[in-house]
Amino acid sequence: MKPENFDFEYKKLIDEMIIRMNKPEENRYVIPDGVMIPDIYFKKDIRLAWMLKEPYDEEDGTGGGWSYFDMFKGNDLYLEQFNRSHKPTWHPMIYISYSVHNNFVKWKEMNFIRDAHEMCDVVRNVAFINSQKLPSKNVTRTDFSDLYESIEKHSDLLIRQIDLLNPNVYIFGNTFHLYSSLLNLEKFEIKIQGSVGYIIDNEKLYISAYHPAQTSIKRDLYVDDIITTIEKWKKNQLS
Repeated sequence: MKPENFDFEYKKLIDEMIIRMNKPEENRYVIPDGVMIPDIYFKKDIRLAWMLKEPYDEEDGTGGGWSYFDMFKGNDLYLEQFNRSHKPTWHPMIYISYSVHNNFVKWKEMNFIRDAHEMCDVVRNVAFINSQKLPSKNVTRTDFSDLYESIEKHSDLLIRQIDLLNPNVYIFGNTFHLYSSLLNLEKFEIKIQGSVGYIIDNEKLYISAYHPAQTSIKRDLYVDDIITTIEKWKKNQLS
């Protein structure tokens, strides 16, 4: 159930992010993220959060000032968003999120989202958290020093956001190194399940995986390894 004061506290947080993070002198403005429909998110047994790097806007790093969830508006998200050039990142996240909220259905048992556009709607009910909230300065190569600087400077805001959303399953798509210190995970040994690593702490599952757009392993293996890890955690089959 959604906490009684969630909407008020989350708006307060976003307002503070905008005040502290905006860089009008660089024409770079906060792109708020989180979860689009918190009422549904908090009703789920599994509150899933994708822990990401940064949002994108103009190629020169300018822009922002809009909501991350502007991407999730419309009647057909596949046609309006997810059949575009960024689909290598979004498609695996959609398949995994859909499966987690639909009895852990595996890759071979799922429709392709191009044939079942409604599967894309799941993005409205899971959390997306970027480590820094301004548009990426480089759309082709991540400047990790910029991300670390933002995390260090605004760690209190990032922690407040994570605490408010209170996910119980975190998926790090090649971002574990960005968040591990912030979440006090460095003290744990990462265990291996297929192609992913995981940590269980305080009944929460932290998954360290490849970036969703990875090409190191086949997509079906990437998707199923994450699904299986979450399913085993839910059934208390992971140590």
